[in-house]
Amino acid sequence: MPVHATLQDAFVQRADGAQQDGAALIGVFGEGVPLPLVAALGGLAVDIKAPPLSDATDGPHADLVARVAEPFLDPFTTRFLHRFAAGAFDRFATLIFARDDVSGLAAYQYASELRRQGLISRSGPRLHLWNLLHTDSAPVVSFNRHELGRLVAHLEETLGTRLDQDRLSGAIEAEKRRGAALEALPPGGSDAFTVRNAGRWMTPAAHAALLAPLPQPSGPAIVLLGTACDIPVLHDICTEFGQVRADLQDYGRRAPHPIDAADLLREIAHDPLSPRAAPPSRFTRALFDGIAGADLVIASLDANDDCLGWDLPLLRDFATARGARFVNLGFRPFRPDAAWREKARAHIAEALA
Repeated sequence: MPVHATLQDAFVQRADGAQQDGAALIGVFGEGVPLPLVAALGGLAVDIKAPPLSDATDGPHADLVARVAEPFLDPFTTRFLHRFAAGAFDRFATLIFARDDVSGLAAYQYASELRRQGLISRSGPRLHLWNLLHTDSAPVVSFNRHELGRLVAHLEETLGTRLDQDRLSGAIEAEKRRGAALEALPPGGSDAFTVRNAGRWMTPAAHAALLAPLPQPSGPAIVLLGTACDIPVLHDICTEFGQVRADLQDYGRRAPHPIDAADLLREIAHDPLSPRAAPPSRFTRALFDGIAGADLVIASLDANDDCLGWDLPLLRDFATARGARFVNLGFRPFRPDAAWREKARAHIAEALA
């Protein structure tokens, strides 16, 4: 069954194609923002980290961004900054950046400084840094509640609304219904990746209504590890080798969402696959759990990664000790070309030979 045209368009156009439908657009950069809160206050949360697919060939270029964008910034950050400077987000009410996301933190800092120095217009959307700690000690719970209060106040002031608990509960239930529909999809495959992520630029109800069953793949169980990848490049490659049983990368996995209006942050704060999970061993254990039972583990990283790469030797040893093959594809370009794809395919074929 082909991907529904509406879902395909949403995935391709991304934030540029998001339809307001009476709601204010709220940009979200990174995982961990409580999306039902945005909906309850009258906003539509829209991913702004992943640029439209056409951006690779005809995206805006701002000389001022090129002058200040340092080599350690990853492509998600630099492409956001070029688009931000070009006014791509001017119709948004505010942009929320997750402190958890290394790209998001840098994007917030650079965008704020460009605006502070008057190098870009101050008339665009507001900017807000969302900070959440990932453990459950009493001081952390207090800190997270304070940060949630700041976020609520920011959204109420921006949108001119007040938080209503009934609307919040309704928004959480809508997100749960979407989650149930997503759970029915196979974990891997290009089509599943596309329709799952299309919801980042749609309301939960509109997204859930268009989700339909997809064929369940077969073959050796493959697990993908690495940094955020917003295109199904590895899913495409893996089709000829087996089934992607789990994609533990951002955009490959579905991060936790709130399930209880009375404790909005519990599921998010306890996300073991957050790079800021504390103690750090929680993150490593979650990765071990994610690759357990795999026949093949494939790792690929952004060249600017300063997090997951440290765990790869442990993960390799864990996988191979259990009879799995482990392939480290090294640095993955932001938009891999045919040569990189062929090289990756050859490495995988060799590992399975």
